[in-house]
Amino acid sequence: MSGLTELLLATQDPDHNKRAGAEAQIKQAESASAEQYFVELAKELANTQKPVIARQLSGLLLKNGLAAKDAARDRDLKNRWKQLPAHSRNLVKEATTSALITPELDVGKASAQVLAKIGGIEIPVNEWDGLVPLLLTHVTNQDPRARQIALISLGYLCEELVAISEVDGIKISDDIANHVLTAVVQGMRDVDPLTKLEATRAFYHAVVLAQANFRKSNERDFIMEVVIDACKFKAAEPVQIAAFECLVQIATEYYDFLLPYMNSLGPLTWETIKTAPEKVSIPAMEFWSTVCDEELDLMDLQASGRPQQRPLLKVIEQAVASLVPILTETLCRQSSEEDDDTWNLAMAAGTCLGLVAQVVGDKCVDIVLNFVSANFQQQDWKNREAAVLAYGSIMEGPSSEKMRPTVEQIYPHLVQSMRDPVPRVRDTVAWALGRIAKFHPSIVPVAQLVPILCEALRDVPRVAANVCWVTEVLAEANEPGQPTTALSTFFPNLAEALVGCVSRPDAEERQLRMTAYNALSVLVSRAGLDCAGHMQMLTQAMLTHMSQSFSVPEQVSKECELQGYICGVLTALVLWLRGTTGAASADIAQVADRIMEEALKVICAYKTVKGGAPVLQEEALLLVAALANAVGAGFERFMPHFAPHLQVGLANYEDQQVCLMAVGVVGDLCRALERKMAAYCDTILETLYGNIVNGAVDRKIKAAILSCFGDIAMAISGDFEKYLQPVVRMLQQASSTQLSDGDSSSEEWVEYLNSLREGVLFAYTGIIHGLKESNKLHLFKEHVNGVLLFVKDICDDSSDVVSEAVMKAAVGCVGDCLFSFQQELAVHVAGAPFLNRLVAYSSTCTDQGIRNTASWLQGLLQRFAGAGAQ
Repeated sequence: MSGLTELLLATQDPDHNKRAGAEAQIKQAESASAEQYFVELAKELANTQKPVIARQLSGLLLKNGLAAKDAARDRDLKNRWKQLPAHSRNLVKEATTSALITPELDVGKASAQVLAKIGGIEIPVNEWDGLVPLLLTHVTNQDPRARQIALISLGYLCEELVAISEVDGIKISDDIANHVLTAVVQGMRDVDPLTKLEATRAFYHAVVLAQANFRKSNERDFIMEVVIDACKFKAAEPVQIAAFECLVQIATEYYDFLLPYMNSLGPLTWETIKTAPEKVSIPAMEFWSTVCDEELDLMDLQASGRPQQRPLLKVIEQAVASLVPILTETLCRQSSEEDDDTWNLAMAAGTCLGLVAQVVGDKCVDIVLNFVSANFQQQDWKNREAAVLAYGSIMEGPSSEKMRPTVEQIYPHLVQSMRDPVPRVRDTVAWALGRIAKFHPSIVPVAQLVPILCEALRDVPRVAANVCWVTEVLAEANEPGQPTTALSTFFPNLAEALVGCVSRPDAEERQLRMTAYNALSVLVSRAGLDCAGHMQMLTQAMLTHMSQSFSVPEQVSKECELQGYICGVLTALVLWLRGTTGAASADIAQVADRIMEEALKVICAYKTVKGGAPVLQEEALLLVAALANAVGAGFERFMPHFAPHLQVGLANYEDQQVCLMAVGVVGDLCRALERKMAAYCDTILETLYGNIVNGAVDRKIKAAILSCFGDIAMAISGDFEKYLQPVVRMLQQASSTQLSDGDSSSEEWVEYLNSLREGVLFAYTGIIHGLKESNKLHLFKEHVNGVLLFVKDICDDSSDVVSEAVMKAAVGCVGDCLFSFQQELAVHVAGAPFLNRLVAYSSTCTDQGIRNTASWLQGLLQRFAGAGAQ
């Protein structure tokens, strides 16, 4: 790589052509010989005669040659390094090590990153035992800069080792962890503020590896003493910030060891929150939020009956009397009346208070109410907002019984506060009203609230957006399909106000347009049957909105977002009309053509803004699926226009979500079109076959496709004959997947295996029903034994691995086989141990549907086996 220095400098040239040319030459050199590439870069990094920028860039390239964000690429790069000759690897390590303590700090930091990446590859396999001792010698160096860079390097190295331990499950030896922790803790006691800072930052990662140290009380005491001292180091704010962040890390990793230190940590954090600058106070507050998170996780484990790895110490419950008043007072420390989305101490306090309420429930309510009463009507808007924020923050956790009297007393005042002169107060009031509605819907006086909401939807965007959310929450409290709801009387006014929101000139602010359309979708989907008279008019309004959206070029964004929101409302309208007035109702029939036209326009527009790429717009696809379910066989007239787009979605497996949705739409179309679906099956199945055998296709898509085969077989009945053999081959291949083929301890693998098996069983069930309907069941006869062997494999697995959904599908599939082939099959399987286990397990399931199906299967066995014996 001749002229390396010049090439490196050229990569920073403002001239694009020169920059691109230099980058291309460097990539070519890497491809030609990775060994030479690494060696030359390392020499450049170590050469003190070279420009600092060139040395720094060489370090960056070395680091990028050792690791990547993409997991597959990262593995390839690590393997490439391992395969380099040992002498070349040693040369790179020696050169990088020598560059670590050069006078130029930027070069040292680049070297530190390279060493960390190499250490992350070699230390877990015991190939570079000398790295950590080498760095430790620098930590005791008389030169403060050398100490700092060594600690920076240890921090990077610890970050690598933690990632390897957590992601790859590779255990880092206690000796290495102990040596690193010793060096870092020593650095934290250094008198030099910069050294102390870098050591404290390194400790944040090192402490995760210190499991053995924290199990020893004397070492744990010493570590906590050093961290607490760093938290008190007022001579340098950055050190305090880093130290409190370390406390947060300790709370996460070692919650079960916290209790003996809370007499020190409590007063320390509370005093810091009250008196320290905000940058220091926020991580001190975060310590308490983290303790809440840990206790909530443990409470969830307790509630679910799952085993706990650590005890619930009830730290928050013991601290609540001291902690909550500090949090509420901190809520008053807002920065200004102006709009400010920057994370600040008041926001942190509100978040922490909400977590505390979830942990202790009713125990915090009275303390908070005292604060609310004292501040709710204060002249200073900060106090008024703090009171409302405190009240809204404790809605999740306490019981409705405890909250009911306070809501009855405060609610009228809250509603009136929607007219507060300060927008931030009105915004927080709207949020608090939404929280009450979300967590205590039974105690919300809807009739008192909704008129104010309609008025508030005309407020400034930040307030109106929160009001949209309140409307959505109120609507979600209603079950779909009810004759009437608490919102029925207000439906036309609310719908009109939301439609007005999306048309406002300032609707882009605070995502008001999006939240209004989303609220409208939920309002429609949960509307009572007595709102039917308004739905057709609202549908026409949404179709008008859709047409108008295409007339303004800037509204057809790169993601067709606006059109997607409107599709969401139209989908809700179609589903509501179908659910309340029947699949082929006149209301749907008269707008179906227009809806389909607009949906196709969205699909085409999305492809256009994506440069003609083979893509499909999700919300438009959902709208089409809803319409197909609504119009049934009448959807046939749309298929020539829609089928090519569906094909795009099925083939676009790289967009996992869209491809899964497209597979689901095939099922919807099968149920809508039935035998008429046969005209499109050749093309569809060819694509589905391709996805099944393609190793690049996500396995979730493949599991969904298996189930889809059953939908197709059910729909086209006897016409499925020509697809039977290839489909069954794929089902048999999928059936051969065993628990042992993956990590049996992985929830993700077990979940996938269950979805795969469920898909196979649904497919077999669909095929049986489809062929039976057309008197072609004999074609499946040769495959019945394979189905039973598959079910036997499922029954042989542990019951805590197989999901109830799989067992239900298995019972149903075996029952369908027996019902179809009757005595001929029953005499062969009667008394089979796996069937007895299947029936016995299913009979004890919590799902009544499974128990009923098991009883049906048992009855079939008795009936047909007995008849065969006669």
